[in-house]
Amino acid sequence: MATVPQYIEAPSLTKAIGRNGLIQTAIIGGLLLAVFWTPINVTVLYRWQNDPDWSHGWLVPLFSLYFINVHRDKLAAAVRKPSYLGFAVVLACFAVYCWTLWVTPISYLRPLCLIGSMLGLTLFLAGWGVLKIVGFPIAFLFLGVPLPQSQYVSLTMPLRRIASTVASFVLSLVPDLQTEISGVVIDYTYKMKSGSLNVEQACSGMRLTMAFVTLGVAMAYLGDKPVWQRVIMAAMCVPIAIFCNIIRVTSTGVLHIFKDEPIGQKFGFEALSHGTPHALLGMAMLPIALGLFALVGWLLSNLFIDDAEERIDGGVPTS
Repeated sequence: MATVPQYIEAPSLTKAIGRNGLIQTAIIGGLLLAVFWTPINVTVLYRWQNDPDWSHGWLVPLFSLYFINVHRDKLAAAVRKPSYLGFAVVLACFAVYCWTLWVTPISYLRPLCLIGSMLGLTLFLAGWGVLKIVGFPIAFLFLGVPLPQSQYVSLTMPLRRIASTVASFVLSLVPDLQTEISGVVIDYTYKMKSGSLNVEQACSGMRLTMAFVTLGVAMAYLGDKPVWQRVIMAAMCVPIAIFCNIIRVTSTGVLHIFKDEPIGQKFGFEALSHGTPHALLGMAMLPIALGLFALVGWLLSNLFIDDAEERIDGGVPTS
């Protein structure tokens, strides 16, 4: 007689942590917030609220909580074995935090000290078994820490040069259109009309890159692919975002150059090249990036087959 399969429901996150563990987590979390509240509020939350390039940061802690909730069954079964190495990590993080307060005011390191303290406290109070489960969700918070403005601006320059160089080459393929690149400025001549396109900082693609890297890493982590495939997918987030921004810059160039042509007047290229439509064009790159990301995942799944799958497909019995 066939047996009916038993389905065991995964425990809730509260049951997985345990009542005492939940109280302990709440108390320690409150203490950490009290100690690190100023850098969290000034360095992180303020940028999330006022800098559009970091508005995706509000989703980062939600992703982290979701990651932990997904693996709540593993968390419930993990062996708790505290390690004093974690206490050393906490002391090191607090030492760096005090150094940034009283010696060298490096505000960027302060929220990183908070994340490092969370990792150290997890190791100190629960051990390696628990850290292996919640380590990535905690480390994922790094993607929500805004870079210092000076470094952020310096990172946009290479992206602007890449976008302007490739866009200039693509535009030069249009008949009667000549382009010349000068830094991040594209000088063009079309039918005796000349002008220039400046790839400004807002068009560098950093906003798309940071948002898509965050989303791509989350999707790679939640996938059921082998670890090496997920690493490749996460690494592909940056080139995919750069490619999509090149599409955006090139499209904007086409709208600007041909706005006075009959086709441009017919479809309103002038209105589409700036303002809200221009911003929407940037948002439209995210679905394209997600599509390319899915394509990479499909290629990895179909071009590379594990040995175990090959043996099963070949009809060779497995033990």
